[in-house]
Amino acid sequence: MASSAKDIQLRELKDIITGLKTMISEQTELIRPLRLVIDEKTSHEKALQEQVDYLTKKLFGSSSERRTDDIPGQQHLFDEAEAEQELSLLEEETVIQEHTRKKKATHEELFKGLKVEKVIIPFPEEDQVCPVCGMQMVLIGEEYVRRELEFIPTTCKVIEYYSQSYGCPSCKEGLGDTEKPVIVKSQVRRL
Repeated sequence: MASSAKDIQLRELKDIITGLKTMISEQTELIRPLRLVIDEKTSHEKALQEQVDYLTKKLFGSSSERRTDDIPGQQHLFDEAEAEQELSLLEEETVIQEHTRKKKATHEELFKGLKVEKVIIPFPEEDQVCPVCGMQMVLIGEEYVRRELEFIPTTCKVIEYYSQSYGCPSCKEGLGDTEKPVIVKSQVRRL
């Protein structure tokens, strides 16, 4: 009985060994095409890297037209002219004279001598009443708004616009219903 149990065990081990051998051969067959794919991808990657290197050199490399390396099959057509060129021509120096730039003119310099017309944008009479206390407001100042250059054939003039500001004297002295003085300005029309 002991020998038959060993025989059975030996057969089982032989079956396991043959199964492992077939598994190894199947895996070896599976690995072969994968290695071919890897080799193909590696060669393709190498070709792409060469293209990237070439294009990077073209884009960011030196851009001189003078080449130091010899290109096979190309003759040196223009080397004779450089060799025969006189040395005295190369030694001449060219002197470039300095120049000064004109200073840009300011608006004051451009408009100097032109007639200036002052246009005051009126504040409507009905709006010159204090909205808080109802008292008549008085003129307290004017504010510069804009400057235009009007061209009339053969003449030019500068038109400066000012808006008027009105303040309530009653509210300014604290007699009105507000703590702050009431100030209003005339509205400027946009062009």
